[in-house]
Amino acid sequence: MPTLYIIAGSNGAGKSSAGPDLLPTALIDKHAPFDGDKLKSVKQLEFRNQLRCSYKEAGKLADEFVDKTFETQYKSALAQNEDFVYEGHFTEEESWTLIGLFKKAGYQVNMLFMGLATLEVSQDRVFKRAMNGGHNVPIYEIEKNYYGNLYKLNQHFDLIDELIILDSSEELVLHLATKKGNTLVFHISPTEIPQWFSKGLPDLFKQGTFTEM
Repeated sequence: MPTLYIIAGSNGAGKSSAGPDLLPTALIDKHAPFDGDKLKSVKQLEFRNQLRCSYKEAGKLADEFVDKTFETQYKSALAQNEDFVYEGHFTEEESWTLIGLFKKAGYQVNMLFMGLATLEVSQDRVFKRAMNGGHNVPIYEIEKNYYGNLYKLNQHFDLIDELIILDSSEELVLHLATKKGNTLVFHISPTEIPQWFSKGLPDLFKQGTFTEM
């Protein structure tokens, strides 16, 4: 059975830097994750330099390029019944419709979700990344992604066959919980559950059980 692997979470949570290292090496060597945020940042700069257009216009062209590239890659994976790996944000219903398309095609759906303690942590991570030459993200998008990812995951977690939830607020990434099928098991004590999980994913949270520590 082919598998769709998804790396999701807040901006600055480590989806690009740490996420791939948490997946099987053989998988990543064969199927490099599609990273729409990073690709957009590269293409936006290219378009701006090549066409001498505004930042906004270059962003629009970059969005179109990313959408077309992503569509080509995921359709190729589906046609060949191959594993597919991508990272991104899932704040729009269309993103979950695509996940449903993979499930209908017989794929198992696995997701790594990397959360951060607060919106401010997300904003600070992105700011520091941009200051060091990494890709930047507008403040309004950071906020939309921080809350929107949680809201939509709370609505659609039943589409995920295996869901691993991590907290990457600190240098040491904390494995909070694992969902397999309809069973969610916490790997930390009740007092260690961060509010972004209990408040941001309330329907998923109430299904969980705690293992003996």
